[in-house]
Amino acid sequence: MNAGIDLRQLRYFVCLAEELHFGRAAERLGIAQAPLSQQIRAMEERLGVALFHRTTRRTRLTAAGETLLRHARTLLDGMERALAHTRAMASETTGRIVVAGVNMAMTHVIPPILSEFRKAWPAVIVDVVHLGTSEQLRVLETGDINIAFIRPTHQAAHMQVEPLLREGFVAALPRNHRLVAKTELALRDFEGEAMIGYAPILGANYSTILMGELRRAGLQARIVQECTHTLTMATQVASGLGIAIMPAWIQNIHSPYLAFRPVPELPRAVELSVAWPAGEASPLVLDFIAIARRIARTIASDESLDLPDPA
Repeated sequence: MNAGIDLRQLRYFVCLAEELHFGRAAERLGIAQAPLSQQIRAMEERLGVALFHRTTRRTRLTAAGETLLRHARTLLDGMERALAHTRAMASETTGRIVVAGVNMAMTHVIPPILSEFRKAWPAVIVDVVHLGTSEQLRVLETGDINIAFIRPTHQAAHMQVEPLLREGFVAALPRNHRLVAKTELALRDFEGEAMIGYAPILGANYSTILMGELRRAGLQARIVQECTHTLTMATQVASGLGIAIMPAWIQNIHSPYLAFRPVPELPRAVELSVAWPAGEASPLVLDFIAIARRIARTIASDESLDLPDPA
């Protein structure tokens, strides 16, 4: 680089930008804290800008640091892909990987990633399976799948997890429900309504988010049935049992018995993450992850989704 910054320093910078804590970043990198501080200071001197605001209580990115983080991730992703392709060409790699996803990943995320991956690895077979988050975590640990597209969950020792995209919620209504007459709903519209709720399950904290928002609005939800899957919930709504609040991707399904309305008061807090085995060394898997990061940015702009907040 013209500023005299090398890839090692960029990796140090990205790690610190994700951890925002010198001690944790140094531990993650496997180095002492002092060399990390020295390298970051050297980067700032060469660039002539401060990359971090440092106080005794916290470390956070400056505007210049946020700009560099975006470009640094792109550069490092590109380098990982270049190395993976080089190794593959040297060994004439072919093979098979298995990718699993929740509903939203299957319809909105995996297809464009898979299309791009095939351009780079035309001889590799990719099997795609539809599984819920808890099942994906189980088979990821056993090695039956290589890559999982899941809802948020606590990171286990056997896997790496990285948020990719974030969406909001919509209200799902029976087609003939009185609230269909409104173009959007407020939380107070749910007062007294029979509601179908989410059962608390691994990887889907919708119930916690939604009940918390209703309580903050001073409302008591009247739950008449709980479901563990979004499509099951949609079926119950379509039958007229009640109304529901679901992740926004559901409005892309077409049913003559359902109507969807936005709920602007609710946060855009439904995340989709990608997970893979800790210590993964396969160039196929690592390249699939790198492509997923890159394609997620395009998906976010095309589908009105959000990228996750910087770590």
